[in-house]
Amino acid sequence: MTGARCWRICMTKEMTMSDELASVVIGGWKRSFAGARKMAEGAIEQLDDDQLFARPAAGFNSVAAIVKHLAGNVKSRWTDWRTTDGEKPWRHRESEFDVEGLCRADIDRLWAQLWDTIMGELDSMTAEDLGRTVTIRSEPHTVPDAVDRQLMHMGYHVGQILLIARMVVGSEWQWQTIKPGGSDGFNQKMQEQFGSGIGLEKK
Repeated sequence: MTGARCWRICMTKEMTMSDELASVVIGGWKRSFAGARKMAEGAIEQLDDDQLFARPAAGFNSVAAIVKHLAGNVKSRWTDWRTTDGEKPWRHRESEFDVEGLCRADIDRLWAQLWDTIMGELDSMTAEDLGRTVTIRSEPHTVPDAVDRQLMHMGYHVGQILLIARMVVGSEWQWQTIKPGGSDGFNQKMQEQFGSGIGLEKK
């Protein structure tokens, strides 16, 4: 059950979440976003300037274009999000995929700004905020629904970044996930670090 679905079942407009529970929920979002950022940056750091702007095949965007799109999406969604629709009238989504004339420093700046925005707004979020209803393209969302939507969108594009980066880097690619053939070793490493999981205790 997702956090947003749990919210819909357990809460009504008249109810508020405790500060303690809100801290747990918001903290979980922050860790999920941070994990997505780390994985994407592990791929982006492997790209030279030409590879950052490379389109590996017809119909593909470059990693630079995806970053610019994410920056535009995040700016629109999080600007004055408590009081205005998440799709701002000043946003021009189609232009977000045009990176003509940009350089790596521009992309790095957009990348840093989008994460500053997300984390800054999550830092300012309160238990009361979690009971709000916001809109995105006029469609109502609970705040947990809206954040889950942002996480899903981010995860989709981070996956694209990893795929495109792997395609353009080629044989020199450094895996950001468990490399092929490494599952058993990774599981052993995690068990050594954290001990047996629930229900996995040795008999």
